[in-house]
Amino acid sequence: MIDELGDRRWIGGPKHTRDLALADPSDATRIDPARVPTQLDAYDHPAGCYPWDPMGAMFAGVSNLLSLVLLLAAPSIADSPAPAPAPAPAPEGPPAPPPKVEGPAPDAPPPDAPPPDAPPPSLTSDPDANPAGSIPPNSRNSAGGSPWGTPTQSQSQSQSQSQSQSQSQYPPSPAEYEYPERDLDELPYGATAARKSAVQRNNDVLVRPFSRPVYSIAASGRFGTLLTGGAEVVQPFGYGFAAQLRIHFVGVLKSRFGVEVHAGHTRFTQSNQYEGVDGGTAIKRITLLTDTDFSAGPSLQIPLGPLFLQFGGSGGVALSTLFRPHSADSSDDETVSTSNFMLRGGVSLGVPVLNRHGLTIGAGVHHIFSPREVVIDPQAAEPATTRPFGTWLEILLGYQIWF
Repeated sequence: MIDELGDRRWIGGPKHTRDLALADPSDATRIDPARVPTQLDAYDHPAGCYPWDPMGAMFAGVSNLLSLVLLLAAPSIADSPAPAPAPAPAPEGPPAPPPKVEGPAPDAPPPDAPPPDAPPPSLTSDPDANPAGSIPPNSRNSAGGSPWGTPTQSQSQSQSQSQSQSQSQYPPSPAEYEYPERDLDELPYGATAARKSAVQRNNDVLVRPFSRPVYSIAASGRFGTLLTGGAEVVQPFGYGFAAQLRIHFVGVLKSRFGVEVHAGHTRFTQSNQYEGVDGGTAIKRITLLTDTDFSAGPSLQIPLGPLFLQFGGSGGVALSTLFRPHSADSSDDETVSTSNFMLRGGVSLGVPVLNRHGLTIGAGVHHIFSPREVVIDPQAAEPATTRPFGTWLEILLGYQIWF
């Protein structure tokens, strides 16, 4: 291989001319024999060079070595790729439509993507050289981003946070309203109505398991009616206020058992006209019977669909007062004050309206164990006596909240 390269190197040179002359004497007419030695000597020994040049020999060796390396590094014919087959001739006639390939639809471009032929936005900061119409709105966002609205990492995080906040806002999805299915024994009476109230008005206390406690506080107006001896000394209809605290913490069948605390004040009043002193103008004076009570006792709560049925009984103390004038002169006034044991029993309905806030309406009976008696009519010849502090009925209407 090296000899072949050497032969190719010397073709056309003076030595090649000499070899041709020796091989074909008939062609010697094209060669000047007198000039051949001179040309050969000038070629073998150029002007200013010695008969053996070390640099030339080194250059020749290096050239031969590089040629060998190039030949070894060149790929062989076996490793070269096969020639591509010639394309088949196109059939005559209209081309057949391409076969329909089923697969996922390509992704639609983003809403703010530029048209394919739109020029790229200018990078200059001069607002005159870069009109507002040449750059999409998102490219002017101070938060960054590509000119065509591709969100950066910070924008993607802010968008995901805003989406999570919007999803957590009211009203929640129907899936959040679904309560896990429980045994029928753990569901209240009228479970469908109870769940509807819990879903639509967030009154989840209606479907709370019976093993969990329920607390409630109520403040209501009280309307009283005297049923026994008190009605003989004062008109029977009165008014007042009351407060209740109920704690139900023990599940009993489909109800809860607990305790309740009551406190209230009621008064019954009556106006009387008395002749003034020395026959003057009539004087109006007030007869007053009051009752302030504190009691506590057991209570039972039964969920019934969208409301609660509450029963309770309590015992405590009643502070009772009777003030009764008999004439225009205050020296004839009668005042009786006493404290006695009392019992109370009642029933009420609690109706959660929204977010466990609602109304309560109920009735109760108070009985005061008082031995104190007063004269019904002091002016009578044979005055009769009665117990002014006895039994009376209350009607409650007010506000209640559940926890």
